[in-house]
Amino acid sequence: MCRRILLFVLMLWCVRAEAGFVPEQPIMPVRDLRPNMTGYILTVLKGTEPERLPIKIVSIAPQKPGRELSDEIIIRFTGRHKLAQGMSGSPVYVQGKLIGAVRSGWDMSDQTLACVAPIESMCRVFDEEASQKSLTPTPYSLTSNLYISGLNPSNSSLLALGRTLGLTFTQGVSLSAQDLTVSPYRFRPGDAVSAMFVWGDIEAGAVGTITATSKDGRFLAFGHPVNKAGKVSYPAAKTYIHEVVNSLQFPFKLASPASINGVFTHDREAGAGGRSGLYPPSIGAEFRFKNLDTGAQSSYRFRVIADEFMSRELLVKVFTALAEEAWGSKGQGTMMVNLHIDGKAIPDGWSRRDIFYSDEDILEKAFEQAEHIIDAYLTQPFEETMPSGFVMTVEATQKPRVLLIEDVKLSKETAKPGESITVTVKLRGWRTAPIERKFTMKIPADANDGVCMLVVRGGSVESSEQISVDEGWKSIDSLGRMLTEFKAADANNELILELYADRTGEIINAVLDQLAEKGKKDKKTKKDEKPAEPDSGLLPEEEEYLSETKARYIEEGTMRVFSSEYFIDGMMKRLIHVEK
Repeated sequence: MCRRILLFVLMLWCVRAEAGFVPEQPIMPVRDLRPNMTGYILTVLKGTEPERLPIKIVSIAPQKPGRELSDEIIIRFTGRHKLAQGMSGSPVYVQGKLIGAVRSGWDMSDQTLACVAPIESMCRVFDEEASQKSLTPTPYSLTSNLYISGLNPSNSSLLALGRTLGLTFTQGVSLSAQDLTVSPYRFRPGDAVSAMFVWGDIEAGAVGTITATSKDGRFLAFGHPVNKAGKVSYPAAKTYIHEVVNSLQFPFKLASPASINGVFTHDREAGAGGRSGLYPPSIGAEFRFKNLDTGAQSSYRFRVIADEFMSRELLVKVFTALAEEAWGSKGQGTMMVNLHIDGKAIPDGWSRRDIFYSDEDILEKAFEQAEHIIDAYLTQPFEETMPSGFVMTVEATQKPRVLLIEDVKLSKETAKPGESITVTVKLRGWRTAPIERKFTMKIPADANDGVCMLVVRGGSVESSEQISVDEGWKSIDSLGRMLTEFKAADANNELILELYADRTGEIINAVLDQLAEKGKKDKKTKKDEKPAEPDSGLLPEEEEYLSETKARYIEEGTMRVFSSEYFIDGMMKRLIHVEK
């Protein structure tokens, strides 16, 4: 009991210690500031060493009560250097004391004026009760842009990611061909720092400046939110500045992360806070691409932050952006996509392979399924577990790698219940000679006199449904079940044969209705169904998951699934007369 109390007190002490931030540097409160007081900001203009840039206080702008930012201080640069993106968080000193951090400015101006976040407001970044209310819009946040290296910032997938995050990308520069190293370093005020979202062969992050440090190894930076996500886990990387680039809209620092030296743990209105010497969890990713037309191959490895909601956007958009750059064209094509997931919750890993074809824009189609799976996995409610990695392998060709169902022949058009028939399917590739595949199917033993309908289709045509889930009889109740049902879903490269058995003499109309209007079923005309148990009143399909239904059909001989290396298109039907 005493041990439990001691542990509780220790945990409580840690929480309280984390909440209060006391700068090592002496500070001057806003109430002591007056217009025309002079001072300097500390920021890196080139390399890694901070420089002093002279400033003068112009005005103090009080904010409305209840805001995280109590006031804003307006300063003017009085030397030859002006405001630039990447200076956000740069500490501002007056009379040798810290008054706050550069926060924002005005675009399309002369960039001599800047807004400063008071240090008193920034010290509350670590407070758990800190409000998440937005300020009235700031003039121009100095990290409205994220730098990206390894990809073109005008890539359409990155533009889409920027719209999702409310940010835009500018071109960054990779400092070396090596991965970012993790090294012990205690951040100092004025250091250039990057909040990293992606790192490895691809790097994406927001560059800013360290504002203040405390004796326990924590730091403050940016003077405004990076993504205003509250509690976060972004790697904090010491950053090299190549040059300050002049721009008509807004100058910016051309930056490269040099090494990961800590972690951002809080991202709030008044700034971002973190701790030196810690390394955050992350998700590994690998992208492999092969152009089947030219033989060209490329491979990229990178990591993204371990955030259930932000990671899904980063992974999918970076995967798509890499494909866009490797593909180098827009328009028709075929892509074979394999997504593999590793993680503690799936010791043997999990994979799904599918083929996509479009005669308009293959890039738009090829990653929709992977996006859905990644999204579902990262946001699943069943287990608090993050995957260790995603691997996406893509093979692409501009040729229509498509097989069209051209004809279906039956070994016999009349059969008895329980009898097997041979089905020959003719498939034609794009401008090639047709090929044939033979399948054996079985008439249900309890089929009545009448007709059975054979449906032969591509996996993308009238895909099988999760009837029990869609109609509310069952639910996806575990991570394992979710992955099993993803695996069971029809794939575009599958040739699927389904035999609908007649039990009432109304099979034809019922099946046609079923194929035309998904989810609406006539309970009297389901495929080879047995009468429902009296206590359930449900069809077998309403009591099974799709994976179970398909396994039952295949075992009965009323379904066959053939996986190919092509996108299977089309659908054909045939009738089989059943005579006992």
